[in-house]
Amino acid sequence: MVAVTLAIRNVLRRRERSLLTLLGVLLAVGTFVAMVSLAEGMYKRVSLEMDGRAVDVYVVPETAATLPTGPLGTIGLTSDTINVKWIDQIAKLDNVEDVCPIVRSQWTSPSKKGIIMVLGVDPQKWRRCMPALKVVAGDATLGDRSVVLGRGLAEAEGKSVGDTIKSGQVVYKVTGIVQAGAGFQDYFAYISLKSAYAATDGRGASEVWISTKDRHRTREVVRQIETKFRIPGAKVLSREDYLGSANDYIEYAWYLQFAISAIGVLIAITAAMNTMLMSTYERMREFATLRAIGAARTTVISMVVTESVILSVIGGLFGMIFGIVGSSLLNRAMVVILQLSFPLASITLPLLVEALALSIFVGLVGAAIPSILVWHINIVSGLRYE
Repeated sequence: MVAVTLAIRNVLRRRERSLLTLLGVLLAVGTFVAMVSLAEGMYKRVSLEMDGRAVDVYVVPETAATLPTGPLGTIGLTSDTINVKWIDQIAKLDNVEDVCPIVRSQWTSPSKKGIIMVLGVDPQKWRRCMPALKVVAGDATLGDRSVVLGRGLAEAEGKSVGDTIKSGQVVYKVTGIVQAGAGFQDYFAYISLKSAYAATDGRGASEVWISTKDRHRTREVVRQIETKFRIPGAKVLSREDYLGSANDYIEYAWYLQFAISAIGVLIAITAAMNTMLMSTYERMREFATLRAIGAARTTVISMVVTESVILSVIGGLFGMIFGIVGSSLLNRAMVVILQLSFPLASITLPLLVEALALSIFVGLVGAAIPSILVWHINIVSGLRYE
């Protein structure tokens, strides 16, 4: 408690210098939270999206990026398709329960807020493939000129049951609103497979979703499709493979964002270390006096470390607030730049815990060199120090 009291007293004694250190940590932690929240949000939504599907095997074009978001700028958007003739053959396999072709496309947002992601699905199968979807308004009937909107998309576009959405020369009537949670499904528009084929000139399916009778034999279905059919230009992925491929993209994004925020962390560490070095040299006589009256080295060092950690933690707490605000602003910018119809960033509890740990780390590293100086202090020389 003595070390804490003396550390707090010294922080308040040099307020201007302490404030500059707090600012450095605040910017570092805030940048970390804002940047990494994008990857955190993407990972969270991808996981929820995959959990909301009753799909065990995916057949997708080799050129397609395996992102559940569908078209995301140019990522995940390919003109290659799967020929529909393979669908009936896949359905005849022993362990296959259901086969659901998916046609992905995109519409220009009526409100000009971004691109609307559209899924063309079989009206009789899509609810079985996506059991997490719950109807919150209207019904989930997909006719030739009807569309069902995810709740997030409907709210963003200000659409309700009975309204219309125009895509090209075709006008679709909103017949229902569905909700699944926080995944991407809440930001999709759903139309019938027939309407999707008509809009894409019947090029084929963007993906083929397969549900198995026995999930323990999923790999067997994958091997059968690969060896028996050898679908040209296609790759066959199990649920785990698909999720793993999607997470690879997210991991690369996380590394990039972490690298950018690491620059701010290095600056914060430098600021903290500079502050503690100046404080240590100013208090050299005080430390020597404490040692002379019997204080242990660990007691004196704890004063230095405690002061540094207090500054960093306070700066980190304010940095979290700054990061949450920055995440919201960055999220809006990404939505505009990538023309998205859904938010990306997400502030999660693990992210805030990581941010707090980062601020403590900055404080400990910032106190490293000053602690070494105090450990090796010569009592006589320290008492004479000017």
